[in-house]
Amino acid sequence: MSPEELDRSRRATFGASVGFAIDCYDIYLPVIALAPAIVYFIPRHLDVGTLALINGLVFAATLLGRPLGSILFGTIADRLGRKPATVWAMVGSGVGTALIVLLPGHDTIGIAAVVLLIGLRFLTGIFLGGQYTGAVPLAMETAPRQRRGLYGGLISMGFPIAFCATSAITTALLAATAAPDGSIAAYIEWGWRVPFVLGAVATFVFAWYFHRSVDESPAFAKVAAATNGPATENVTAADGGPLRQLFRGRNARSLRQVFVLMSGVWVLSNATSASFPGTLRSLDGMTPGRATTIIVFYQLALIVLYPLAGMLSQRIGRRRFLAINGLVGATVAPLAYIAIVSNPGQGNLGFVILAIVLVTTSICAFGCTGSYLSERFPAEIRSTGYGVAYSAAVIIPAFYAVYENWLTGLIGRPYETVVLYVVGGVLLLVGALWGPETKNVDLRAVDTDRLGAPAKTEVSGA
Repeated sequence: MSPEELDRSRRATFGASVGFAIDCYDIYLPVIALAPAIVYFIPRHLDVGTLALINGLVFAATLLGRPLGSILFGTIADRLGRKPATVWAMVGSGVGTALIVLLPGHDTIGIAAVVLLIGLRFLTGIFLGGQYTGAVPLAMETAPRQRRGLYGGLISMGFPIAFCATSAITTALLAATAAPDGSIAAYIEWGWRVPFVLGAVATFVFAWYFHRSVDESPAFAKVAAATNGPATENVTAADGGPLRQLFRGRNARSLRQVFVLMSGVWVLSNATSASFPGTLRSLDGMTPGRATTIIVFYQLALIVLYPLAGMLSQRIGRRRFLAINGLVGATVAPLAYIAIVSNPGQGNLGFVILAIVLVTTSICAFGCTGSYLSERFPAEIRSTGYGVAYSAAVIIPAFYAVYENWLTGLIGRPYETVVLYVVGGVLLLVGALWGPETKNVDLRAVDTDRLGAPAKTEVSGA
């Protein structure tokens, strides 16, 4: 690559990394920043079950909106360009987050407060689903082939960075707004809005940066040139559009395979990122401060692990890397989890080491999902394929709390999560072995003779 092309690639990767961090930050807002103030939107003194259900709906609303966003903005990205789709999606998500800041509470408008909150979270999820649908394929199409794994891992760093940022901001605000008696009335009234304001501002700044500094994907430029430009008609108009092409022939087989794979990735991720922190805090003798310290340590470890995972996938191949992740996710991860929950009296060092083992064996697959999913679909439908594969697989795992509640009645707390690790690992292993090796795919290749065909350099490993 020329120096100019490398600079273009770095800017695209930086843009995708920041965009993904903002996306994850927004995902964590209801889980971390809003959770202490959820009583602002609901009647006080609700029972624990109802409160958990409402918290779950607020969290799930964003996840459920993302598949719609991936379809809408994936089509835009494949028709009009990755860059405009990303910018428009980020502006929309910023508006949605800003509107949440302005919401009145239950004392003012009653049950409409929580209904509006859930509705706006769903709307924001649609736009967030469009952000990575455009930005990640653009970065992967621009990246040097031999560094694609690393660049994909750098993008995934946004996940732990966002968690640490949201946690730090929320902790600081809770401390700053706490009354002498320890109550958090000020945080409930207005303090929770600050993380949302910061998120909205960051989103608008990012949209401006992406518009000014990131160039369009070279692969899309070839598609546009082959079809007389993006503004005239759909790049696959003769075949019914990107979404219809995605559900046909070889593309449909690719989609089924990556849906299974990503379902496993999301089940493992929810077990560790969503369920495990609550279990950790509930252990006998576990103080909130100690639990938070352990969680922050393993999130910081992920900042290092994701780029390393991406580099390893580039060296040994995506297929082998993901298959190994599935195998250890189904075996080592549940053993690490059991070692943690069955011995709550162990020292902090032991907890941190086991927690790092847990995250290493359960969610390091995200280090190469950006590169792998981009490599599974041809340029003409790549954004649609990437977005649908990434987002649609979120839906079933998003209801992990329902599955855990049922499993608790069978095997008891806190061991119900072990089943999720085994199921998620098996799905990831099966999905990885089902698919081909992809690290040598030329993402800039465009089949102008037969639009929608997979890249010719794909090397089968199935």
